[in-house]
Amino acid sequence: MGDRDKIGPGLQLFRPGTPQKDKIKAIVFFTLLALITLAQAFYWLFANKVFPIIWGMPLGLFTVVMLIAAEFVILTALYLSDKGTK
Repeated sequence: MGDRDKIGPGLQLFRPGTPQKDKIKAIVFFTLLALITLAQAFYWLFANKVFPIIWGMPLGLFTVVMLIAAEFVILTALYLSDKGTK
């Protein structure tokens, strides 16, 4: 009987033996990206105005562009931090 059979039904987020440092890093990156994704879905709650115009874009469009740029930076940081571990 393997370890998998002893645990029973449920959700396994990490493989057994995953270092604590990697677990924390994965949870932090997932949380940041989930919050940015939710902000993109509900940006109209805090940026539903045409004015002010920022860099030639209305506030709503500028907000979406900045959230996408933040996602890019976070995903790049995740890629670079995982690149050295393999």
